[in-house]
Amino acid sequence: MNRNRHRRTWLLAGFLTLVVGLAAAAGGRPAQAQQQKWPPQFPRAGATKLFENDKIIVWEQVGRPQVAFVHKHLRDIVTVQVKPGKIAVLGPDLEPLRSPSANGATLTLTPIDRGGVSFTKAGLGPHAETEADTANPSRMIFIEIKGTEPSDCARWSTACD
Repeated sequence: MNRNRHRRTWLLAGFLTLVVGLAAAAGGRPAQAQQQKWPPQFPRAGATKLFENDKIIVWEQVGRPQVAFVHKHLRDIVTVQVKPGKIAVLGPDLEPLRSPSANGATLTLTPIDRGGVSFTKAGLGPHAETEADTANPSRMIFIEIKGTEPSDCARWSTACD
C-alpha cells in the first residue's frame, strides 16, 4: 500500500510538472493578434511629405484616408492642428475606440475641434482614423522624430524588419 501511495504521488507530481510547463510555455508566447505586424502611420493616402532630414520628417495630412488605414505609430510625433476637424478613431477591428488612450499614449484626436499641438509616443496603436465630417476636412502637420523608434518595433511594425 505504501508503494502505491508513493507511485501515485510521483505520478501526480509528474502530471503537475507537465501542466505547469505547458502553461508556462503557452503564457510565454504572445497571442496571434499580438504577433500581427502593422504598417507605420506614414506614408498614407492624403499625406504629403513636406520635409525630411536626419532628425525629423514633416508630413501634411488633409482629411483622412477614404479607406480606414490601421497602423501603429513608429516614432514619437508632434502634431500641429492647422485646420480643426472631427476625426473618429477606430480600433484594429474598425470599431470606434471607447478609451481615450491606448498603450499609455493619449489620443488627442477625437474630436479635433479646437486646434492646437499634441504629442504622441511611438508604439501607439493599432488604430485607424476616419474623417467624421468630410465636408470640413481637417488639416494637420505631423512631425515624426527620428531615433525614437522603440527597440522592439520589429515585433509589431512592418517598417522595422
